[in-house]
Amino acid sequence: MTSFVPESPKISPKKISNTLASQDITSNEDTIKENSTFSLSPNRPNSVHDKVALLSIHGSDGAHKNLLESLESKIKAPPKRRRSSAQLALQINNNSSHNESLSRKNSVTSMKVIKKKKKMNKPMELKVFETAYTKKISIKDLRDLTLFLMNANNNMPQWLRLKNRPQVLKMVVLFMPGLEPQDFEIPSGKSFSTDLPYDNHIFLKNNTNETLIQNCTSVPITAPGSRLSLFSSYNSFINVGLTKNEKQLKKNELSNKKVVIDDLIMRLDQLMENGYPIHPHTEGITDEDRVKDIEINNAKENDPLWYNTISFDHAGSHIFGLDCEMCLAGKDFVLTRVSILDFQNNVIYDELVKPDVEITDYLTRYSGITKEKLDPVTTTLKDVQHKIIKLISSKDILIGHSLQSDLLALKLRHPRIVDTAVIYDHKAGPPFKPALKYLASEYLNISIQNNNDDGHDSIEDARTCIELTKSKILNGLWFGISINTENLFVRLSERSNKKSLILNDYVSKNFDLKDNICVGNSQALSLSKKIRCISDTEVYDNIQAHLDDFDICVGRLRELEFNRGYSQRPPRSASVNPKTSDEILKLFNERINKIYEELPVGSVIFLVNGCGDTKDFNHIMQEMNALNKEDRIAMKQERGEELASAVLKARDSVASVIVKTESTTLN
Repeated sequence: MTSFVPESPKISPKKISNTLASQDITSNEDTIKENSTFSLSPNRPNSVHDKVALLSIHGSDGAHKNLLESLESKIKAPPKRRRSSAQLALQINNNSSHNESLSRKNSVTSMKVIKKKKKMNKPMELKVFETAYTKKISIKDLRDLTLFLMNANNNMPQWLRLKNRPQVLKMVVLFMPGLEPQDFEIPSGKSFSTDLPYDNHIFLKNNTNETLIQNCTSVPITAPGSRLSLFSSYNSFINVGLTKNEKQLKKNELSNKKVVIDDLIMRLDQLMENGYPIHPHTEGITDEDRVKDIEINNAKENDPLWYNTISFDHAGSHIFGLDCEMCLAGKDFVLTRVSILDFQNNVIYDELVKPDVEITDYLTRYSGITKEKLDPVTTTLKDVQHKIIKLISSKDILIGHSLQSDLLALKLRHPRIVDTAVIYDHKAGPPFKPALKYLASEYLNISIQNNNDDGHDSIEDARTCIELTKSKILNGLWFGISINTENLFVRLSERSNKKSLILNDYVSKNFDLKDNICVGNSQALSLSKKIRCISDTEVYDNIQAHLDDFDICVGRLRELEFNRGYSQRPPRSASVNPKTSDEILKLFNERINKIYEELPVGSVIFLVNGCGDTKDFNHIMQEMNALNKEDRIAMKQERGEELASAVLKARDSVASVIVKTESTTLN
């Protein structure tokens, strides 16, 4: 007869162990029948569960005994580390609850012990390192710091430490050429580069604002240039170098922009910056400008030597190319030939002109003029002026290369100018200007000005200018442009939405920033504004009037530069309010203290000299410019050491960096 093993009930091992432990198993031996024939099968699992199930089956006494002994040994054995999944889950839950409770307890406890303080806005801190004095920083370093302070890049300059940049609210940058070491109480005969002490609080002497001085650090600056040359610090500051990718992007954008000749006409600020005589009806000029511009060109409105083109209707071309040849009379250039072509390159006027002064150098290798050619000529400058104002209306366009020299020799003012030295770039970029001969070879594939015996041909030069203008119109704005830099104020507008105010003496009143070759968001460009300031006082007044309207104000102060002979150009305000250098410095100290007071905490001021003593350099360059090209090269070689010494002196400059860290009130 086959023995039947019933299905064992699902009993927890823990429950079984507890039950067995509470009973005397040996006292129940009598309940097991001795005649049971069942024995444990070696093939079945030898588990407690199985053994308990077998106790309910009748079998022999021996089998029952064996089962009980086996169960008893299991109960007495030490517990195994392995736990059931139910126990493990229960313990995990219990531990989790305990930890969560403990975490809440600790959290509550920590809230009671450590109270989180409200985050306070810490003031901006700026510390200049000693390397700025030993290695000398440049104008480019100041420009990069400006971009960093105005959040236009995230590259902190390595020559300083800056904390809490977000607290920077405003910037004022003032260029003041003409400042000398003595103005900073550095002994006579000393220089900024070698005698300005590190970690100083040095500012202009006689300034009484102790708070400003305590927050000022003056640093030696090397003006841009090379061993034998000096460049404009202001131009270096406002032009930001582009990366290779940025250059390509701008080239791609410019190549898609079409251009007409009206797009190439010089703006008022360009005319003034390049030294053009200003016509009273130039676009953008104000009534105040008309009077002042005529005065500064030594050409008052009723001066019989000067003429303005007038508006009249006429048939034929309304675009003309003009070129003149000049000779030397003492140190001045005088007109000896004038050539005018229409836009189809037809010669409509070509005359030799007899000056009313004695010619000291005919410059034949350049002008093509000789004494023999000029002796029989009877045409005067006044004859030429009368002829031109009947040929060319003030509404017409004049094309030429550095045409300001021609118009100054003609004593003629015209409002609509296209200058091929402006619409085309020098291969090295600004502030250099390209030569007409180079432009003809590079962009027209023609060779001009090669006849050394006969000199230049003004008809050929005028024709070249017309053809260069046509090529520009045909190829677009990118053609002939050296895309190496971007205007600082455009970059601030586009990258950090900053509003810029530009104040100098060659932009028109209320003239918005519009660069013909500028690529960018027109809305961003509108964030920048230029205001023409005839005097330093106008610069100060405009800064104070617009502090709330702009994030950065950049101004050029010129009166000290002119007063000390650092510039050969006469001051525009000389006839209005001439001052001594002491008066100029006194006014500066008074006004900078007021500006500092009105600026919000977190503002930064730069006072930049831009260049050192340029008098020796200007004197040498004036002598060299009066020579022809070959003689200039020879003089440069002969006086190389003298020129290098003058340049070294001219490049010795200074910048004062002032940080406003607390509110101040002037007494």
